[in-house]
Amino acid sequence: MVERELTDALNLSEQCSDEEVTSSIAGLLMSAVHDANPPKSLADVYHIITTFRATSYLDPLNMIPLLLPCDDFEARNIIALIGNCSSAKEVVMTVQEAMERLERALEREDDDDEKDEAKDEDVLHSRKQNSTIIQFLILIELYSSAIPRIKLRHKTASDTLRPLLDELENVASLASSHSTQNEACDILSSISKLSINIDKWVASNATDGSKDDRATCKAIIGGVLDRSLLICRHGLHTSIAQRTLEKCFPRLASRSATGTSGGSGESAVMEWLDAHHSLGFQFVSLDRLASPSDLIFYAYSPPAPIDLEKLLAFIIPALIASIQTNEFLNESLAVLITYLHAWQTTKPTASLPHDITIPLCGLLPSIASAHLDPSVRHQTFRVLSLLLSVADPWLRFQNLVEYTRDSEYPQMRVAAVGLVKDTLIKSLSSPNAKDDPFCSLLFLRSFGPILFRPDPHDLLSETLTLDQFQETLEPGRLVECLSLYYVLIQRDASNATGIRDKDVQNSIEHTFLSPLRASVERWMATSDGMEGHLHNVTPIISLKICLERVDTAIANISK
Repeated sequence: MVERELTDALNLSEQCSDEEVTSSIAGLLMSAVHDANPPKSLADVYHIITTFRATSYLDPLNMIPLLLPCDDFEARNIIALIGNCSSAKEVVMTVQEAMERLERALEREDDDDEKDEAKDEDVLHSRKQNSTIIQFLILIELYSSAIPRIKLRHKTASDTLRPLLDELENVASLASSHSTQNEACDILSSISKLSINIDKWVASNATDGSKDDRATCKAIIGGVLDRSLLICRHGLHTSIAQRTLEKCFPRLASRSATGTSGGSGESAVMEWLDAHHSLGFQFVSLDRLASPSDLIFYAYSPPAPIDLEKLLAFIIPALIASIQTNEFLNESLAVLITYLHAWQTTKPTASLPHDITIPLCGLLPSIASAHLDPSVRHQTFRVLSLLLSVADPWLRFQNLVEYTRDSEYPQMRVAAVGLVKDTLIKSLSSPNAKDDPFCSLLFLRSFGPILFRPDPHDLLSETLTLDQFQETLEPGRLVECLSLYYVLIQRDASNATGIRDKDVQNSIEHTFLSPLRASVERWMATSDGMEGHLHNVTPIISLKICLERVDTAIANISK
């Protein structure tokens, strides 16, 4: 018998049936959704349902399709009540049907046929509507509430889940292509939460005879999780690479141009990881193909206590694919920073194998030079520096020659001079310097013609104006070259490279220092005393200072 308080609230007789109560609530909902001045608002209906414990009268098959498109907070509250309290079987059936309709609607959006969609799907005109993305998120929440309440009878858990998750994955793929970055993150978060709830349901229904089926369910859920990561990848913008860089190199923290908050992207990733951990996936096995999921795991987890060479060899295919496609690049950079830094600090005398270093040496310069995001360029350059520091000395030598001479990216030709200088400092102070090509006569034979002269060789003619000079990349490159020359003169006390030989110094003076000194003096004299033109000479002041330092260093070793 229906309680009197409920019949009074619905204006029904005390002898009314359960079906009449359900019909009355449905009518009130229909009016609240469609009518301009309904007798009761959605908030009023929600109050009646919760106050008089009327959740058993809710009808999923009719009420969910009615409320799903409705952009109203109370509509979502009523849907949540249905998901938590109504027949789990009926809720799941209704969600399945709604998923199928949503899939067709999204396919029509792909075909830009929105008018037909509005007709076929009975779109509401009297109230602001939920987008297809929001509707999809609501349906995932309903699955998350209802599936764990299903009582298994004739079907196994895996047979129950497979069609539901297959359809969900299809809709997720379509929805993600229409989603914003934040919406993509919401989709991944919702699927992650659903996965946790489903796995708990599978575990609660497990018996000694259903171990194989539980393993099958884990594989199904894990597959959906991994593919959802790919589907939603465009929304996963985080700052994990920058934070990892600052953690490994605290002195670089002040240079961070961006905030360290990962925002919704990082929150979604962490929920995705929580789901994987909940399912018992640990990513510790290296006898399989690496995937983007591994990049996420190793980027966000503390350094794994695992053989570094085996780990890098395992994950290198995923890293290469990530760099080539510019997908999960942030995570790839974080992984490289973490584990190259670990190699550098724990194996200072060991070199990484060529099958790891060679592919990365070929790919990283383009990202460090041409990526649209300056922070990514900086992070990639740091990774390249780390990579070269742990590479075989001869491979390091060969790559730096190529970067400074033949790089198709002018920015890399400039930046690589700094890498040469850093490598030179490390090599000259190494106890194994005699076996290092940077500490041999080969250094000047290879790098001298590249670094100790302008490019092109006849650039510094008497007709070259300051404005013409500044339009090239040579001002920055030559400053780096002078700095390297100064360091080489100061550090190579044993003259391992031959830099202190008189004929070498005379050659560098003739082809490099003298023409540059004359040009700088001419430009300074031309601009001297001209008000408002200080900005014209500012870029060459650094050249003048570097020249003076080099001249002083040469004079000191000549005494």
